[in-house]
Amino acid sequence: MISNKLLLKLQQKLSPQQIQLMKLLQLPALAMEQRIKEELEINPTLEEDYDDINDDNIEIENSDSEGEYDEVFGDNEIFPNDDDFITFKNNNSDSSDKSIPIISESSFYEDMINQLQFQSITEQEKLIGLELIGNLDDSGYLSRSITSMVDDFLFRQNIEVQEKEIEKVLGIIQSLDPAGIGARDLKECLLLQLKRKEQTKEILLSNKIINRCFDFFLKKQYHLISQKLNCSEDELEASLEEILKLNPKPANSQSTQSNISISILPDFIIWQNNSRVEFRINKCSNRSLKTNSYYQNLMDDLSKSNSKKDNETYNFLKEKLESANIFIDSLQKRNETLFIIMKAIIDFQYNYFIDGDVQKLKPMRLVDIADKVGMDVSTISRVISSKYAQTHFGIFKLKDFFSNFMINDQGEAISTDAIKNVLSLIIGEEDKTNPLNDDQLVEILKQKGYSIARRTVAKYRETLDIPVARLRKQIN
Repeated sequence: MISNKLLLKLQQKLSPQQIQLMKLLQLPALAMEQRIKEELEINPTLEEDYDDINDDNIEIENSDSEGEYDEVFGDNEIFPNDDDFITFKNNNSDSSDKSIPIISESSFYEDMINQLQFQSITEQEKLIGLELIGNLDDSGYLSRSITSMVDDFLFRQNIEVQEKEIEKVLGIIQSLDPAGIGARDLKECLLLQLKRKEQTKEILLSNKIINRCFDFFLKKQYHLISQKLNCSEDELEASLEEILKLNPKPANSQSTQSNISISILPDFIIWQNNSRVEFRINKCSNRSLKTNSYYQNLMDDLSKSNSKKDNETYNFLKEKLESANIFIDSLQKRNETLFIIMKAIIDFQYNYFIDGDVQKLKPMRLVDIADKVGMDVSTISRVISSKYAQTHFGIFKLKDFFSNFMINDQGEAISTDAIKNVLSLIIGEEDKTNPLNDDQLVEILKQKGYSIARRTVAKYRETLDIPVARLRKQIN
């Protein structure tokens, strides 16, 4: 249990600037662009700095508030002054931005956020909803426990929320499309989808199967289900057909289920220049802002007045100018943080970024980058969440550059993604009239220096959406 003294200390540690920064870090390029537009609309003292946009290069410098910044992220020694990397470019004459491709797909995370905006909820519930969406994995499951999220809000955002508040908002998330989203496990995912269907006789029995005979269902022990639920073979078969129509990974098919087409801009642009890897942050989320000098001068004049009306105007302008300065500072810190982390990722995976050969993808965990840049793991997680990088060999989520590892027969650490790529190639070259079973795949991988258990091969095969051998068999 956290003592009151420690709790008070934690609450006093996070400033409005730090809380603002945490919120901005998790926003991808399009959401960040929208956030900037919203701030410009609601705060008359904030405006774009068009004079600064014409600068060819904008160097990152330490700000006066570096000490406060370090309290959240730790010390930094990696700043963008290495010859192998270039800094942000805000050059209107640079035509390279016009060629930035837009991924024409329905982004799962963007779609969820858009749906959340239309819900009748409070600001705190909206904040909880965004945190929940950020903790959904690629299949649409909630990857973090409610209890852990309570701690996240307290320690990282200085907000005290109750488990029942998060549970309530989770219920709202689970009511969004696609059905089954926000589930904590497969069982809950299937039940959420069944709940939305017309409650026919078959659907009601399907609910009973999942609720009361889930283990039997997973093991395909249908005779035991029939005995326990006292249903006929025909009734069982009809209900099983309904269950098999459900989607165990609702987020994976979101783009085909939704008619909404949302454009996703890459957050980072990475390219080669004379065998060097260079990058920059997409300019749409790197806009230069400043406070309006007219309102600053007006506030200075009003400070000398004794009029009640002038005092009210003065207080309004003071509040808006302070808010504008916090936003400008947080935006600059966000871009510094994104730059530092992306630089560390490219430095770590330099050989991979040269030609995109997945075999050169080194094992890399969040903690590896956190240690390299001196930041907290949660900060790295926030930065890579829902963000994309455009490279000369494709567009990828930042999460794709991270992977666990195994040790091969030569004692080398090999990325699990590299092993999956080898597995995919082996299956792709197999005789489809006599496909390889998992035991055979184990032996072939072992010959190539990867000693992997059969259950691990099955797990990798499933993550690659490759069915078992009997389902891959083709007849001439």
